Amino acid sequence: KISLAIKEMEVFRVTETSSSTSATIASPKNQRIQTQIGLPRPVTRFSEDINKAINAKQQSLLIAESEILHLEDSFKDECNFVTTFASGDAKDVVTLNVSGVSMVTKRSTLQVVKDSVLAHQFDDTKWKQGCDTPRVKEWSPDEVNVWIHKIPGIPNDVVDIFKENEITGYELLALKREGLAMIGITRPGTVCVLVDEIKKLEKESLDFVTLIEHSPYCFGRILDHLRLKQLHSQGLAEEPASPTVCESQMSRFEKVVKYYFPGDIAKSILG
Repeated sequence: KISLAIKEMEVFRVTETSSSTSATIASPKNQRIQTQIGLPRPVTRFSEDINKAINAKQQSLLIAESEILHLEDSFKDECNFVTTFASGDAKDVVTLNVSGVSMVTKRSTLQVVKDSVLAHQFDDTKWKQGCDTPRVKEWSPDEVNVWIHKIPGIPNDVVDIFKENEITGYELLALKREGLAMIGITRPGTVCVLVDEIKKLEKESLDFVTLIEHSPYCFGRILDHLRLKQLHSQGLAEEPASPTVCESQMSRFEKVVKYYFPGDIAKSILG
């Protein structure tokens, strides 16, 4: 008979916010909305029943207007959020190998805490030292053409096909036998050579990662916290609280934090 026991458990509290303006948590955004709306003066010049009905209607309109302004602000925040993550330089994206676990983020996220080890490790000077050759996924059609010209035995008409279709590096890595046939490359020998060369490029692209020799759990908690701080700096999220870490990992987590955020900087994460 197998005996099972729960050693650790993480508990999260989920609360429901009220739609009423009186129950809304005070925040700069809510205060601004209340200032925009203003509070109407109660109507008193009619009979008591009529006054009560008019004031109740005014209160309903006030709540509706507040909800509309909240929706407008939420829409603007969502637009800013999408713009933030959909734009930017692709070269800013970093692939990390954290003790065998792949994590992807932006350099700007890793640099959000100034004077930290991560900020120095991924600053422009040190980062460019290991990135003199652009990654294959970032190749332009011209760079793809330069690459295919260097492959021995590739006919000129095949080179022209790549040029006419304006194949980028990202598309090049996705090309298989079927894809090559779709753009008009069907000669068996040429197809085999191109597939082999593309596989080599794909391996080189996958090898372009930064190794982090620390606990994936601990580093993942740090990375999530830095992402929230980045969003906060852009006005898209509240100031994040210290990361929640299970008790068995707390000692290791503190060591990793103090390694990357020495001195008083660690307090910004540990609290």
